[in-house]
Amino acid sequence: MEEESDPLCICCLRGIMPTIAKKWAICIIVELGRRPSMRFSEMMKDCGKISPKSLADVLKELQNAELIERVCYAEVPPRVEYRLTEHGRSLRVAIGPLLHWAKEYNLLFLSYRIPMLAKVPDP
Repeated sequence: MEEESDPLCICCLRGIMPTIAKKWAICIIVELGRRPSMRFSEMMKDCGKISPKSLADVLKELQNAELIERVCYAEVPPRVEYRLTEHGRSLRVAIGPLLHWAKEYNLLFLSYRIPMLAKVPDP
């Protein structure tokens, strides 16, 4: 049996990939990790140009995947907050290196594609 030279396998991502690959999922996970909990309107502001329907849909999917939890308070008016679960917090930590890579690569990428938008010198 031949030994594989690259131990990385995407097989383990098949179950979670459809959820975390959603357009706003990573943004929501990162923003929720900045605070103990957030309300819907706070996420609308922090995530940028997301529509209320898109935010509601992604929140529901992240909740079904047990990456976030929705907490309802029996108050008048009703109050709902969202927070990361333990799995959501560990995913946020795992996303960190990807975000650092994207920040570096994106600046370099933009410097080649649209030089005036990035302040990175051409190597």
